Parts: sequence; C-alpha cells; structure tokens
Amino acid sequence: MGKLVIASSQFQSQVADLLPCNKWRRSQLVHGLIDCYSLLEKFDHVISKPYCDKRELLKFHAESYIDTLLNSSYNQLLPYDEAESSWTQLIEMDKDWSHRHDTKVTTHWSTRAQLYEHFQGLRSRKRSADEVDSNDTPQEIDSKVFNLEGDCPIFSYLPMYCQVVTGATLMLADYIESNTQDERTIAINWDGGRHHAMKKRASGFCYVNDIVLLIQKLRSKGFQRLSYIDFDLHHGDGVERAFQFSSNVQTISMHLFECGFFPTSGSLEDNKKGKNIANIPLAHGLNDEYLNEIVTQVVIPLTDRHSPQVIIIQCGGDGLMGDEYNEWQLTIKGLCENILKIVNRYKNCSIVLLGGGGYNPTVMSRFYTYLTGKLIDPNFLQDEDTIIPEHKFIDAYHDEHYKFWAYEMEGSLLRKTLKNENEFKFINEIKSHYGI
Repeated sequence: MGKLVIASSQFQSQVADLLPCNKWRRSQLVHGLIDCYSLLEKFDHVISKPYCDKRELLKFHAESYIDTLLNSSYNQLLPYDEAESSWTQLIEMDKDWSHRHDTKVTTHWSTRAQLYEHFQGLRSRKRSADEVDSNDTPQEIDSKVFNLEGDCPIFSYLPMYCQVVTGATLMLADYIESNTQDERTIAINWDGGRHHAMKKRASGFCYVNDIVLLIQKLRSKGFQRLSYIDFDLHHGDGVERAFQFSSNVQTISMHLFECGFFPTSGSLEDNKKGKNIANIPLAHGLNDEYLNEIVTQVVIPLTDRHSPQVIIIQCGGDGLMGDEYNEWQLTIKGLCENILKIVNRYKNCSIVLLGGGGYNPTVMSRFYTYLTGKLIDPNFLQDEDTIIPEHKFIDAYHDEHYKFWAYEMEGSLLRKTLKNENEFKFINEIKSHYGI
C-alpha cells in the first residue's frame, strides 16, 4: 500500500469550521467520525498542527491579496459576525454526550479566542524568523477588488483559517518523495481542495487555492508530470486557469455544466485554452453508472496519456444524494468506487486526496469516513444496516435514525431519485473530442 499520511485533528477541524459554508460543523463531524472508527491510528503519519506562512502563500497568490487575507485585525471576533453560540453548537453536543456517559469532554477549545491563542503558540514556533506580521490596522478595502463579499465574506479569524487549512495541504508534500519507486504515499486533507480561488481574488467559498500551491511545491521537489482530477459538482476553474499553459500539469474536471450554473465555465471546447486541459461537462441527474463509464472510458485514458508521477484528486461531495444542491444522484459507495479505481490503478504513483464542496455536513462525514476506511481496508463497512457508533457527535445523526446509509438505502425517505439527463452517446463525443 505504501505510506499513509493524513492531516486531521480536533484543532484543524475547529479552525476549518470557521468557514461559514461549513455550517460550524462539517469538518468536526468528519474528524469525529473518522476518529470514532479508530482510523487515524492506522496512518503512518498524522499531521495535527498544520501551519503555513505568508511566503508560502505568495508562491501563487498576489501579495496585495494575501496582505488583505492575513490582516491581523481579522484575527478576532468581528462585530458583524454571528454569536459565539453558533460556532459552539457541537461543543454543547459533546458536553451533553459526555455528561450522559460520564466521560471527559473531548472538544478542546470552547471559544474562538481560545482556539486563536493555541494558534498563536503554533505560529510562534513554526514561522520563519524574518516573517513580518501583516498590517494590524483595519483596512478600508473595496471588497469587490478581491471579491471578499457574497459567498466569500471576511469572517472572524479568517487569517488563521487560511494559514491552517492551506498549511494542512502543503505539509502533505513533505511526505512525498520523488526518488522513491517502491513505496508511494497516499496523503489526505479533507479540509483542502479549494479549487475556485484565483491569484488575486476569492471565489466560490474558496480564499486560498491550496491545490495550486501544493502542485507548485511538488514541482519544486522535482516532480515533472502531475495530474489533477476533480470530482466536484462545480468546475475546477481556479486550478485550470493556473496551469492552462503548462505542459507538466494536466487538469481533468468532471462537473455540472448548464446555463447560469457557477462558475459557468468548463465547456468541452475550453481545452483549446491549453494543451493539458480536459473538461467533461455533465448534465443534471448524474448517477453512479454514468460516472463509472466516464472514469473508465475518458478519465483513465487521459491520465494514462499524461503518465503522471503524482495524482491530486479533488473529492468534492456536492454531487452526492442528500446534498443541498440536489443536482446529481451519486451514492457514497459509487463515488468512492470511482475515486478508488484511480488510486488502485496507478500503484507506483503517489496520490493526494483533498476535500471540496459538500453542503450536508452529515453526508460529508459519512463520505470522507467511508473513503478513508476503504483506503485502509477494502472490507470496511460492508453491512447495509450499519448504525453509526456512539461517539460525542452521535446526536447530529438523530434525524437520519443514526443509519450510515440513510440516504442510499432502497425505500429510504431520504433517498431522492432524479432523472438522469446524461446520454451515453455523449461519452463517444467526449472521446472523439480528446482523441481517445
């Protein structure tokens, strides 16, 4: 199997849940369920204190933009932010569970200020001696310049969020060696995969493009050929744009493409913008069967053609059954099967698995836990009637009757069936377009 590395900790998950679209709980539920199944102990390395400094962020992003994101005046509870009670909802759940089971509360930081105090200690130990703090004076900025509005607002402790979540992805590269042929690395950060962020602007809940920065770091380590494969419901536009003229980096994105759907890019013809761009525009209702044909007949042949040394996979879950978008009807098992198909095919190739979109936190915790478990043990969770084990966040699954496969079981009231508007003849059109 090779070396297994994951960036996951209570600290990281609480920081990642500062991101408003995480609804204050997605990352903590993911970490909690993975830990509940004792999966972390199966890894060779667990990164628990991630961090990156300004200079690392400047490997891709513009300095004026990074100076704004890292302005230390944002490392506090901002006046217009929601009350602390929103962010602490899982802490209260942990306290209630611990009281019922007469155990110690395991959630470590009960306020964002306490979380930041821990971060300051981490930063003081790890940052470079010559790193200077960004301006601590509140800036009068035109939010439209950097798109820090709408779905990408400035939120409390934004600088800490950017440095921790991006650092978690970048630190994975430290465990991937270019001169090792007999032991590959499989590295994971389920809080990463921020594929929309541009060089000078935020976009689509993404502030720092950790994927681009990771690829740049891997290239600096001597890797010449890298493939990026994106399973998110949305087009991986930020990564594509960053490497559209590169002969070394291949970008493959499977995404919903229809009029007005964000980010409104990623047509079949977009490959004309660069040699190694491959877009696979898909329609409403995508199911497991169709995705399997796309991966088998298109994604794998394209990846074979590039012969990568490292593959980075963005594992967005916003196409799963139960997601708020309700555009695709992929099952957790079906999506994982296709991701694992790529992981298992390229056995001499290191793999980095990153998170992505997904707006039902309990669906995402199941998805990333199942995929993590299957990477370790092919027989993980085979029982169709699996009940989520007792753990500190078990009450989050109350409305789904604590069933692991609540959204996928036949006859389940949570299972939604959509019309699949993808036609199989379109696969031949895609193959012809890319000369497969």
